[in-house]
Amino acid sequence: MPSSKIIEVREYTVRAHKREIHTRTFNFVCKQCEQSTQRETFGPRPLYCERCRPSQPPKKTVVPLHKRKPRATTYDSGKGIAG
Repeated sequence: MPSSKIIEVREYTVRAHKREIHTRTFNFVCKQCEQSTQRETFGPRPLYCERCRPSQPPKKTVVPLHKRKPRATTYDSGKGIAG
């Protein structure tokens, strides 16, 4: 009789895909320069205008050294091999 077991999965790989995100345009007063401004975002209501706190690219995740895949390297023996 086949048995089943539960395993804990901590890592997984996702294929590249497209995702639709819904953005909203907020009209608000900047907390730093106190100017009335408008900003489009997909998260919560922003506090600062684009001039005071510009948008930043998403941060890359840092993979620990022991989890990285090995890369091919070329070694130079220092000895000239003549045939």
